[in-house]
Amino acid sequence: MPTVEPTNPLKRRRTEDELEDDPSRMSTDPELNAHSVAATRSEVWFDDGSVVLQAEHVQFKVHRSVLCRHSSVFRDVFSMPHPRDEPTVDSCPVIHLQDSAEDIKHMLLALYDKCYNTRDPIPFSAIAAMIRLGRKYEIDHLRDEALLRLTVEFPTTLSEWENLAPNYTQIIHEEENDGLLYDIVNLAHQNDIKSILPAAYYLCLQEIEALLNGAQRADGSTSRVSFDVQRACIFGREKLLRAQAEETFAWVDDAGRIGTCLHPTTCRQEAAVLTKAIWKPLPEPGRTFEKWTDFAALVEKLCHNCMKYGREGHSTGRQKVWNQLPSYFGLPDWNELKNFET
Repeated sequence: MPTVEPTNPLKRRRTEDELEDDPSRMSTDPELNAHSVAATRSEVWFDDGSVVLQAEHVQFKVHRSVLCRHSSVFRDVFSMPHPRDEPTVDSCPVIHLQDSAEDIKHMLLALYDKCYNTRDPIPFSAIAAMIRLGRKYEIDHLRDEALLRLTVEFPTTLSEWENLAPNYTQIIHEEENDGLLYDIVNLAHQNDIKSILPAAYYLCLQEIEALLNGAQRADGSTSRVSFDVQRACIFGREKLLRAQAEETFAWVDDAGRIGTCLHPTTCRQEAAVLTKAIWKPLPEPGRTFEKWTDFAALVEKLCHNCMKYGREGHSTGRQKVWNQLPSYFGLPDWNELKNFET
């Protein structure tokens, strides 16, 4: 790390974070590597490679042409002259990167093997690496592929939400990893991925205890969201429950009371049963966007006209709540939630 010149006491020392975020630090800077240990060879190692990337203590022998083809940042780095006495491995220059070895591995596997350019689910660690390094090294297709997987899981429209599978389809979710959702939220905040936040927050608020205490990852560590996210979710939960009563289920109070009801007494009795099912023992925010078919067994005794009235009211109410979902968390409107824009 550069030191402060004694003749310039106002010169600011660069921080570790700044070094990590600066692609121009890809070099064999002896000061950065003063405490280096023996490097190990990674599984990404091509005998005919022309450059060795080193992240942490792991080396990757790859092709300069491949990196230049996909990344303007690498292209600029390789366009600069390198000292002849620069250390080499297998007669190839060594470029030291301030990224994790795991992130670099995922980036290179995505570039070479195309193993992440399918619709099969991939590990969250790969998605995170593709987002981080895709942005840092300007590999747009890598970044966009990872973003697509997140936006599929956390959509911006109610119709897309309705068609979601019960479990993740784009991300490998290990059963013992309860912290995945919070890791996704943190990744979104770190990389200005705003469009997925309303849907992600909606899932976060389902379990308040876990939201406050964190959730365990597969490796035993704990994943937590920030205090600001906790606050947004808790306040949003109260607003959501109010909207649930005023919009999604407002039609329940009218069952048996609309002018066209065919069986007022029966429909009012069924409305009382439905009210108890929805609100007892406690209201559940997870019911806000339930489909009408989820209530089939509870509404089957309503008369034809009350059922039609309820179906239309339920559909209109759900859509209205979805449209307002970002506002419950203090977020901008859906159309203002842009990705990768600070």
